[in-house]
Amino acid sequence: MKRIAFVLFVLLVAGSISVVQAGDSRPRIAIIDFPVDGSGLWSGFRPHKREISAALVDLFTTALVEKGNFRVFERSRLQDIMKEQNLGLSGNISPNTAVQIGKLLGVQYLLTGRITRFAYKGKSFDAFFKVGFKFKNKKLQGRLDIRLIRTDTGEIVYVDKGSNEKKFMNLRIATIGGGTDYDETMVNEIFEPIVEQMAQKMSSKVSDLKITPAAMTKSEGKIIKVAGSKVFINLGARNGVNAGDNYTVFRKGEALIDPDTGEELGASETKLGTLKVVTVQEKYSICTVVSGSGLKTGDVVK
Repeated sequence: MKRIAFVLFVLLVAGSISVVQAGDSRPRIAIIDFPVDGSGLWSGFRPHKREISAALVDLFTTALVEKGNFRVFERSRLQDIMKEQNLGLSGNISPNTAVQIGKLLGVQYLLTGRITRFAYKGKSFDAFFKVGFKFKNKKLQGRLDIRLIRTDTGEIVYVDKGSNEKKFMNLRIATIGGGTDYDETMVNEIFEPIVEQMAQKMSSKVSDLKITPAAMTKSEGKIIKVAGSKVFINLGARNGVNAGDNYTVFRKGEALIDPDTGEELGASETKLGTLKVVTVQEKYSICTVVSGSGLKTGDVVK
């Protein structure tokens, strides 16, 4: 009897987890590389700007996943997609670019910012020994600004800034001019407390940001193949697609051109039907037709 009760309990818990995952309404967020201000960077760190930026992305990824209020877009997927689309992203993102990325990735927020300082403060205390070793006792400072961008509007909905400093004992081999100017542990020790506080505050404000599941940005894609009752679209797990998602199918018509400026304003669209996702792969999904007919390769889904 106890064994049966235990099995039923496990099944109940597993079922609850499935329901939670299927109905996960947490907003999706992508973390963009943090550029480093050269003017606020210690000279010995300048060859390591990429490593410093990547370390900040990793720190924010860990902190936000642990807080559990966001679904964080995997960094390796983000890099692959940006490379495929020939998009280099960091620093200042225009509203139009933010909207484009939101549609491409299926995320509701972009987190980016700038490392405004990562340098030693003031004078250092040097202690030189005859054997050729020099110890430098220095205070290292870090400052970080962040911006949270809503991808359906391109609006900046949250900003924050933080700073931290710590004394480091730096060892140099004075006789040959060597040194230990950069170490990734220094990045973690200076910026992890800042990131932790920022992630906590940002996560606590998710409910105030007023993005409901119905308003969340969905990726826009196209039909790549129609095979009987199956419709293949070029959106997959990397775009945030889940089994059970619905997509509306449109066919684009004539481009709309502003007669005064010659600017293309968009195109007319005709609604053709609705699809339901049944199978999700990494880069594509298979759908069934809920309504409509005459669907073909190239039709837009969103």
